[in-house]
Amino acid sequence: MLANNFQELVTSLPLSRVLLTVGLIIITLWIVSRKNVDPREPPEIKPTIPAVGHIINLVRNGLSYYTKISLEHRDLPIFTINIPGAKSYVITAPSLMLAVQRNSRNISFDPFLDVAASRIAGCSPATCHALLEKKRGGLGVNQLMVEAMHPALLGEGLDGMNEAMVKGLKLWLDGLLQYGQTSFDLFEWCKEAMTVASTDSVWGPLSPFKDKAVQDCFWEFEAGVGKLMPKVVPQITARKAWKGRETLVRAFIQYYKADGLKHASVLAHARYNVHVTNGIPIEEVARIEASMGLGLLSNTVPTTFWFMFDLFSRPKLLEQLRGEIKNNALHVDGHNAIIDVADLRDQCPLLVSTFQESLRFRASGASTRFVYEDMMLDNKYLLKAGSIAYIPVRPVHSHPDVWSDNSKDFVPDRYLKSKPRKLGGFLGFGVSPSICPGRHFASGEIISFAAAMIMRFDLFPAGSSPWIDPKLDLSSVVSTVTPPGEPFPVTLKAREEYKDYEWDFRVTKGKGQFALVIG
Repeated sequence: MLANNFQELVTSLPLSRVLLTVGLIIITLWIVSRKNVDPREPPEIKPTIPAVGHIINLVRNGLSYYTKISLEHRDLPIFTINIPGAKSYVITAPSLMLAVQRNSRNISFDPFLDVAASRIAGCSPATCHALLEKKRGGLGVNQLMVEAMHPALLGEGLDGMNEAMVKGLKLWLDGLLQYGQTSFDLFEWCKEAMTVASTDSVWGPLSPFKDKAVQDCFWEFEAGVGKLMPKVVPQITARKAWKGRETLVRAFIQYYKADGLKHASVLAHARYNVHVTNGIPIEEVARIEASMGLGLLSNTVPTTFWFMFDLFSRPKLLEQLRGEIKNNALHVDGHNAIIDVADLRDQCPLLVSTFQESLRFRASGASTRFVYEDMMLDNKYLLKAGSIAYIPVRPVHSHPDVWSDNSKDFVPDRYLKSKPRKLGGFLGFGVSPSICPGRHFASGEIISFAAAMIMRFDLFPAGSSPWIDPKLDLSSVVSTVTPPGEPFPVTLKAREEYKDYEWDFRVTKGKGQFALVIG
């Protein structure tokens, strides 16, 4: 109704008045944008279309626009995108990442957590205030939650999640045999398998994600996060995402009422206890946990797909990795074959290195920070308070200062100890101090899944097609690793060497930490 009234209003105006109004808006934006650039700030990249060019490109391409212009201006270590009211600094040089890390109190990710709580999770003002960091007037509950999560993702807590995770993965891997020679979409299969295995390991056997309808609602929510962000009547402007989120929230409320936490992970208990102890009601805890699925799945699923793709599409590497796993992590007793997750971590360096190279090669999002106060970055560049700093992943992941002249090549052994390289420049798990707390769990899950796949099966693109990268889905504003934007059908067959074997995983107790590179 409102949209119709607005359309009638616009169409009733004379064309000259509409054009005049649009022209005045553009001129105003242009004037404002001219006044806001200080000569001490990073050099400005001006839009092709004055005043509105950057806005148009951001609407069309999302954050990938920053990657595009970064690659077009490789000579600039940092530059300014001057949009009135939303000035941005785009950092492309790994050397400046260290300066960002040194100034983490003034260039912080924390404000975006507040935005996520309000606009993505749909939390109430009271809950957003409770989550808000203390230095900005809040109660600091979000920081307490992060601190509680770290020990839960190490030692016994991590072991427990890994045990639940590999049990789930085994079921999905065993189920692959039902396809025979029938093709299936590799990404969709990875998505469903990792969704169930990951969420079971966190929330236990009563996880809301057990219900396929709830899974589908989550992915509708995930796909529409960008539409939820403006928070303009989301029931209308982001209908599918809003409905998906609200269904997921209701499912989590029922989960808590059914005592679903009884058999959940240490992580789930730690998060719940922090929230409830600090006065956050169950309905709001459900919203926070529903949005946690974004951190748990939005990167894990596409990373799994691309890791599979990168392994099976390289026959020589595939055979090297099969040999490494067979010699160091596969334990055979008769016709029983067990893969030890700890051995994959500690005794299969090429596999772990290849995983990190796949992350470097496929990641394409951006790390985002908010500038609290005017400051000089690296004693060279003025950054204005209230601005946003973006660090696009692809320009940093291909910068020759860190990755040498073969930065555009897929080099599986790049991270072996025998191949020293410069520190920094890897954003697969974020930028310190805002490093993904679940990186060891996610790495163990993806690497274990891939190891079992390559030992048990041969995988081929359907119809004898070559391994060609599918088109990308650039619409996601959540995932750092871009998912495919079209189906990728494959066929498989069990490898003759282990065709009649019974397969399983083993989790040897320990710290469970991978020797991962972080930025």
